[in-house]
Amino acid sequence: MTKILLLFYSQSGEAARAVEVLSRVLSVSDVELVVERIVPTKPYPSPWRSPIDFFGVLSECHLGPLPKLEPVGFASHDKYDLIILVYQVWFLAPSLPIQSLLNSTNAEVFRDAKVITVSVSRAMWHSASETMKRLLASLRARHIDNISLTHQGPAWATFVAAPRALLTGRKDGLLGVFPPAGLDEAELARLARLATVILNQRERLREPDHHPLLNGVGATRVNVRSMLPEFLGFYYFRAWAYPLRFLKRAGKAFEAVGITIFIVCLAILILVGIPIILLIHLAISPWIRRWSAARSARLREPSDDSSLFSPAATQHDQHPAQFVDGRSR
Repeated sequence: MTKILLLFYSQSGEAARAVEVLSRVLSVSDVELVVERIVPTKPYPSPWRSPIDFFGVLSECHLGPLPKLEPVGFASHDKYDLIILVYQVWFLAPSLPIQSLLNSTNAEVFRDAKVITVSVSRAMWHSASETMKRLLASLRARHIDNISLTHQGPAWATFVAAPRALLTGRKDGLLGVFPPAGLDEAELARLARLATVILNQRERLREPDHHPLLNGVGATRVNVRSMLPEFLGFYYFRAWAYPLRFLKRAGKAFEAVGITIFIVCLAILILVGIPIILLIHLAISPWIRRWSAARSARLREPSDDSSLFSPAATQHDQHPAQFVDGRSR
């Protein structure tokens, strides 16, 4: 029997849809599939309804503290031939419950295990993926593949479709211009094909090497044009995380004022700043071609290599391992 642990957290339901596809493909007679949903002790609302609550987790995504989790059904000393970790991207970082899992005592299950990560995002997954690689490396996991799933429609349209769905719960199309929010059937079908490739190579999981299973089959899709905006966006979010954390500690009213200012600045950045950044990127592309190629190759690779720059060097003020179940050691 091939033992596979499928871990996920889903708030809006998109990650759960991906898990349903993986479960359907991997549920065969000679595979022991264990599916475990990560549940925070205090659930995050879906939909958020309140912009204050929604943007209120930005500072926590980048600086902590992490939420406490409900007990999991697997033991930290259990051994699996493969762990598949499905995670969402929040503010260019892995979602908070997934960060909590990887910074908890339960994360011992990842030690020496072969891991495939599956990111579910609006469009920008690069920084979260690099953070995930570092977290897994700190656990001595063998990260063999990463799969990126992105919402349907062009990136500019998802700037409206995704926040609308997160805040109101409405995932239908809007005005005939903005696409429905979430993963489309084509993206789920692509995931099913990738899961079939994994299934067909399950005998390799018992081999001592940890070479990728999904080389050359389109597991990740790197949008070169979004690399520079996301690169700058990561630092924008991280810079705002510090004052927002301070204002949150000062009280709800102060936090609301800070988040309101942040939203206004973010709207200006999206409407004015990103078009300018894209034009600059187009103008300087001949001079940054080598950086873009190296960055693109880096994003496609599952293994960690700190010699290539990543903006997500650390996700917290302290080393990630210093956070356990939302508490600082």
